Amino acid sequence: MRPIRPSRRSLTAAAAVLLAVASGMSAASAAPDDADTRPNVVLILADDLDATTTPVWQAMPRTAALIRDRGTEFTDGFAPMPICCAARASILTGEYGHNTGVLTNSGPVGGFESFRANGNESHTVATALHNAGYRTGMAGKYLNGLEHDPGHIPPGWDDWNAGVDNFLYSGYNYTLNENGTFVEYGIAPADYETDVVGAKSRKFITDAAESGQPFFWLASSTSPHFPIPPAPRHLAETRPTAAPRSPNYQEPDVSDKPSWLVDTAAPRAATIAATNDIDYTNRLGALKSLDEMVAGIVETLARTGELDNTYLIFTSDNGYSLGAHRLTQKMAPYEESMRVPLAVSGPTVEPGRSDAMALSIDLAPTILDWAGVPVPDRVDGSSLTGVLRGDARWRTDFLAEYGGPGADGREGIAQEQIPGTETPLVYVLDMPSWSGVRTQRYLYVRWYERERPIEAREYELYDLRSDPYQLTNLVKTPEGRAAHADIVDTLDRRLTELTECAGPACR
Repeated sequence: MRPIRPSRRSLTAAAAVLLAVASGMSAASAAPDDADTRPNVVLILADDLDATTTPVWQAMPRTAALIRDRGTEFTDGFAPMPICCAARASILTGEYGHNTGVLTNSGPVGGFESFRANGNESHTVATALHNAGYRTGMAGKYLNGLEHDPGHIPPGWDDWNAGVDNFLYSGYNYTLNENGTFVEYGIAPADYETDVVGAKSRKFITDAAESGQPFFWLASSTSPHFPIPPAPRHLAETRPTAAPRSPNYQEPDVSDKPSWLVDTAAPRAATIAATNDIDYTNRLGALKSLDEMVAGIVETLARTGELDNTYLIFTSDNGYSLGAHRLTQKMAPYEESMRVPLAVSGPTVEPGRSDAMALSIDLAPTILDWAGVPVPDRVDGSSLTGVLRGDARWRTDFLAEYGGPGADGREGIAQEQIPGTETPLVYVLDMPSWSGVRTQRYLYVRWYERERPIEAREYELYDLRSDPYQLTNLVKTPEGRAAHADIVDTLDRRLTELTECAGPACR
């Protein structure tokens, strides 16, 4: 094993503190002039991990202890673009989907090709940090559609280890582009995708610590995205477990829902009955290895002397329905699809909880703030650093968007199928495009935003105080629309503002 040199913080910073105590100087003034003491950032991104139904912290006790309990948990974390590619595009740029041009997984308003065609690669968090002198790297899932140009390495990444086929979702038999070399992984236990991402994370951190350069690392396992199984070592302890039966599970009466759900309610319910508990069991089992991956990352940061100067973020790209409203998958404007776990720890983060509405688009400006890099005006999100300091001013609503599956039904979750497992049913189980505004009390949604003229669209309104499970659409009937006309008018105007916003106007 190669010996590890003491890092820039394990000795240099410690010596500076001792000198400061002896001489009466501050630790900062005692640091060597050539030491780059800017903080590191590690973003650990789960895949399809909801914060509503899945008991995340019980399933991941190490992550709870090492990140959540050492820092701040955002109990109102949201993914405003609740499908993989759109969500990840917003994380990388800090922008809403209507500004990245990525609202789904493929087609004119989705996928890696749309992300690149709209110029987003020039202004990601990776390019900003790389240009500011950070060492950057990632492993695992990047953006849906990268498989169509597998040799591509986006600008800003010094260490690139991205999956280039959908076998990544199975945990085995996938290929990574490792800095321009295609490396195939098979079916051996050591090839399990979460473990490979974990090993690459530990190596990057170790190497970056030796270099003395501040670093940014994205650990992006596909866990617990369907159908990844538990790691081999966890199979024996993974017991069949029924998914939680919340009040909206297999919602009995969906007559007040949009017509797409009314028309497909029966096959959706049948799919949930056949697959949901199996899916949930595998998800809980897969989270065990993800939890171990997080622990390995934190242990490596501690061993290299970097932990005290590293911000850690644990979150997911989007949530997951798990049978709510007869829905599998995500994409919906409902709580199960949009709520995600979010915990942050680091040098200036005090332990505690926050109920601030924290969005995926807030991660990029927060990371740039920590690194001392100016946040571009084009960014729609807001840095969470103020909230973490206890500042009271914060957003009271946000925009949510989805671009739909396209005219042939293949541009949404169909893009996440493993080759050889395609089924026509997946096209039925997608949903039309929509936009919505979520306030602290209400959810208001306009359906068929891209498919129908405005006079033919459908609407939903939920009072989340009295109806947290979104069982009663207040504007389904003429009487309901009349009774809530003022609220609808206000929310509709606000929704129009947000769907057209850019930069500061979105904050």
